[in-house]
Order: sequence, then C-alpha cells, then structure tokens
Amino acid sequence: MKRSVMCLALLAMVAVWPRTSAADEIDPQALYKKAVKSCVFIVTPMKGGMGMGSGSLIDVEKRIVLTNYHVVDDRDIVFVQFPMYQKNGEMITDKEAYFANVPANKAIKGKVLHRDKSRDLAFVQVEKIPPGTDALPLAHRSIGVGAAVWNIGSPGDVKHVFSVTEGKVRGVGTQKLDFGDQIVNAMIVTTTNPVNQGDSGGPLIDKRGYQVAVTQSILLKAQLVSHFVDITEVHAFLSAKKIYIKDLAGASAEKPMSKEVPKVSTPLVVKPDPPVVVPMPKKEIAPAAADPAKELEATELLRRSKLFSMGEDNLPIYKAKLQDIIKKYPATEAAKEAKKIVDGLK
Repeated sequence: MKRSVMCLALLAMVAVWPRTSAADEIDPQALYKKAVKSCVFIVTPMKGGMGMGSGSLIDVEKRIVLTNYHVVDDRDIVFVQFPMYQKNGEMITDKEAYFANVPANKAIKGKVLHRDKSRDLAFVQVEKIPPGTDALPLAHRSIGVGAAVWNIGSPGDVKHVFSVTEGKVRGVGTQKLDFGDQIVNAMIVTTTNPVNQGDSGGPLIDKRGYQVAVTQSILLKAQLVSHFVDITEVHAFLSAKKIYIKDLAGASAEKPMSKEVPKVSTPLVVKPDPPVVVPMPKKEIAPAAADPAKELEATELLRRSKLFSMGEDNLPIYKAKLQDIIKKYPATEAAKEAKKIVDGLK
C-alpha cells in the first residue's frame, strides 16, 4: 500500500516538475576540471601507518585547506597533495604515486591550525601551494533541496584519487550524528551522492563550482543517503577563529556573509523508521541479538576502520579497530564481517 501511495506521489511531482531551460544546462566535465585543481589528497601519519582523506583549498593568501576533524584527528602535522599532472596536461590519478611522495619528502606539509570535533571541521595551513592554484569559492548560504551537487574525493577502495560523484540534495537542517567515538551536532546537507571512506573532508560543489558543504559520512543501511557539513558551519567556524578569507563568491552573486557567528539550533529529537541516529549507552552491554541502532553504529565504525586497510604499515591499526568492533558489538553483522577480516589477516 505504501509503495502505491509513493508511486502516485511521484507521478504527481513529475506532472508539475519544471522543465530545464538551455541556460540551466551544466557541463559536469568542465565543472570538475575547474574545481579539482583546488582539491587535495590528505595523508595523516598514524602510529604504525597512515590514514587518508580529502580536502579543499579555501584561501590562497593564507594557504588554508578545509577538511574534517576526523581526517586529521589529534595530529598536528599532515601531508597535503594537490593534483599532479603529466607533461601533456593529463592528471596523474594513480594513488600509489601520491602515497610514494610522503616518504620521498615530496608531499606538502600542513599544520593543523584549528579543529572542531562537534562540527567535524578542521583548518590546515599548508607550507606552499602549486603556482596558479585557485581557491574554491565558498557559497554564502545553504543550498536548496533538489539542487544538483557533486563531491570530489579519494575513496580508499578506489585505485585512483580525485574521483567525483553526482547527486541531488535530499534535505538541509540541524542533525545530531553519533559515531560512538565522535558526536557531530551541526547543520547537515543530506544528498544522494555515493560517498565512501577516503572522500571525507572533500568539497560538495554546486553547478557554479561553489563549495556548499564538506563531505562527512554515509548511512550504509539506507540507499544513497550521505551527510555533508553545511557551508554555514564553515563560515561560523571561520568567524569563531577570527579567520578572514577572500570572498571569491562575490557579494553581487549572493547575499553578503554575516560577520556574526550563526547559531546552530538544538536539533529536533526525531525517531525515524528505522532509527538512523541513536546515542550510545554509557555502558555497552552485549545483547543476545543486535538491535538496529547498534548495527548502525558498528557498521559505521567498520566503514571508518577500512580507511586503514591499505598498506602493510596500516595493518596493526586496522586489526586493532576491527577487534574493537568485535568486542563492543559481538552480536552484529558488522562484527561478524570484522572477525572474518581479522581471521584473513592472520
């Protein structure tokens, strides 16, 4: 019955859906080629290995890169790499070439200036930027529901860096996301973009090439539901740290940015079906069978642990994170998968 009602609703939407004019046509390839030059691949040194994530250059003069808190974690120094190009102008996308730059001292060092765990944001100041590199313009306000968006990042399970996915905005609003080791409480953009580990920290851009959000996470128990930290949180974080960057979007294109720090309202307590976000109990008690909330928590931790699945140096960290999932969530499917992986590593 629900499916029939949904189909009728969709048909009604199609009947009144506005047609796209020639002026609204977008060239995704041109959009990507322009934006990717401002994107970065981040390697974070960890005990016994390296983590990885993505980011974007938001100011040339101050050499500031924007990324997630969970990409840099508590580290003070990370390695930042912009796209490399061959003599013929083609971009080098082999991830191993970028990893090789770190021990060879060819990667750019970045100092973590500020981090906000609740917003899951961090600012990194790099030592230098390639000549001719531009910053990504930051949109002044939140993007609208239904808008086309693209995110650029470097998924861990993909051999190539700086890949891109396309999607639509599902919704924009304050949310509380509980990842067990981190609670994110911020304005969140939810989209249909397929996001993977390694994409975290990368930019979500609109059809103008403006950054409208920062890649944060994906809900694995739902279809095409990804979370991004809204651009208003970035502006609030910049204002809170008294960092003033060049406005590339232009006041004529949008409303001027407010100098005041936007207030994030207390998120509404919602009980979706099935539940998406449920706070972890203070004491984890292993039940006879995992409930949906714990399955979601364990699945998200498993997704994050796979950031460390590449490279022999990462194996101790990878194995420790998997064993932690097995211990805390023994009755979950994620724990079963983690155990299979651990057994395969022996």
